[in-house]
Amino acid sequence: MAQYGFNAARKRYHRVFWPAMAIYVVIVLGGAWIVDKETSPAWLAATVAVMTALPVCLTLWAMVRWMSETDEYTRIKHLKGFARGAAITIGAIFVVGFLQLFEVIGNFEVFWFGPGFFFAYGLSTCWSNWFGTTV
Repeated sequence: MAQYGFNAARKRYHRVFWPAMAIYVVIVLGGAWIVDKETSPAWLAATVAVMTALPVCLTLWAMVRWMSETDEYTRIKHLKGFARGAAITIGAIFVVGFLQLFEVIGNFEVFWFGPGFFFAYGLSTCWSNWFGTTV
């Protein structure tokens, strides 16, 4: 793994992140305009759904690449936050899944686990800053 300076790694990250987010917004808005639940064929809805997810996957890849290109402290801080966010999200998936299995709750839109992961990752990464602990 090559190690870049903070500025170079940040620039490389932003060169992927911002275009991916712009494409994501265009696909979400365009997909909402193009796809009609009653009249659109399933293949069109599936294509728009997959195309909407691709920029998010690209952003996740860019995040992991950025982490690998920074110094050891920043890398471990973000990788731990990433892992904690993933653990929180997977734990929530299991809780919701078992609550559904035992018919305690109704169906839950799995889409919300994606934003939940990013929220948990952000909180986990900032935790050490807020409470004065190192990594």
